[in-house]
Amino acid sequence: MTTFASRVRTDPDYEPTLDEWNQLVLQGGRAYKSELARRTVFESEMFGMNTYIVMSMMEDYRKVPDRLRTILRHATAEELVRTGLPIGSKRSFINLAAMPLHYLTGRELYVDLGANTLADGHEDTLTVLRFWRRATIAMRTDGALFNMDAEPPDSSHVVGPELLGSILGHLEPNDPATTAVIRKFAARLTAYAFLENCDARTAVCDTGPYDLGDGTFLALRELCCDGDGDFPWLDGIRDTLPEHHFVLAYRLPDSVRMDNNVWGTAWFTPSDYLGDVLEARVFARNGSSLRALSQDEVVALTGHIRTAHRTLYGRLADTDPEQRNLYATQMYSWKLKAWARIAGCYDEIDWSVSPSIVSLYERFSDPAVALGLIGGVFVPADRDSCFRPLEE
Repeated sequence: MTTFASRVRTDPDYEPTLDEWNQLVLQGGRAYKSELARRTVFESEMFGMNTYIVMSMMEDYRKVPDRLRTILRHATAEELVRTGLPIGSKRSFINLAAMPLHYLTGRELYVDLGANTLADGHEDTLTVLRFWRRATIAMRTDGALFNMDAEPPDSSHVVGPELLGSILGHLEPNDPATTAVIRKFAARLTAYAFLENCDARTAVCDTGPYDLGDGTFLALRELCCDGDGDFPWLDGIRDTLPEHHFVLAYRLPDSVRMDNNVWGTAWFTPSDYLGDVLEARVFARNGSSLRALSQDEVVALTGHIRTAHRTLYGRLADTDPEQRNLYATQMYSWKLKAWARIAGCYDEIDWSVSPSIVSLYERFSDPAVALGLIGGVFVPADRDSCFRPLEE
């Protein structure tokens, strides 16, 4: 007999009770707190990360529910997930997992600032949680909502057997020369993806381990640059890259451990896991297919990415700090852009940042103020979860 708990995880048409929603909220908040307790101070040479994190998550609380309602008038969560490949786009697992975490953080910030109570915005919160749950059920292949509940624990699986087989069929044996090419490409692309995203990891998503049953597993890393014109600070730069959406596939021995945190960032033991890779391949996503790249193409792309990175770094270094902060606030609060494009309603949504949020820059640019707010929400001393229960 199906239990209520399993229906919460696997049945999109089941409506959880308030107690069940709160179990999910508290469970996600506990994992979020545990992960963030490792790094309460967010550092960046270019961006005031604590400042833009606070501002963008408050913006999420204000804007995400209505943006979701617009999107859902055009397509269901399931339809949005099943359009195209499950990997290689900004409609990624890390994007989906971050959506409720950031929204609920915004809720906590407004409460801590005395602007709201926990009972405010109840239906808005359920709108976000319902979308996240239905989309996650459609996206994952392992019957889990959170990585810590998957099998094995701290894993995520979104690729089915057919696509997995296709990826495996294109892997090439690793050797020192291949390792050097892929290592250089991965380093360049990761650094560039972080800079595009204002030193956040929202464009880098890990899924796996995909157990291959022979003492090895597949690890997939998606790195997606802005090829759609989402980020205005990339105008004139994005077109210099011939490809924008990549999947790096590695077959590794079970002697390497892969752990995915709550939002989809992998940690490997040993940390220099590329030295243990048995087979690998770089893929570019084009529309609804993955194209395996040759070593020559990977080398050429590395050069393009290096040039784009230098150009973007120079542009951002010459940008006023307050404008850079606005870029970063926009970036972190634009997670739904990819979903809106798929739904065909991108132009129906106002993507500007709320004036009330923009006006907070002067206050929150004080590192002590921003850090104090982040510490109080991300690692609260009086509870084991970042998030307090929902109230009707």
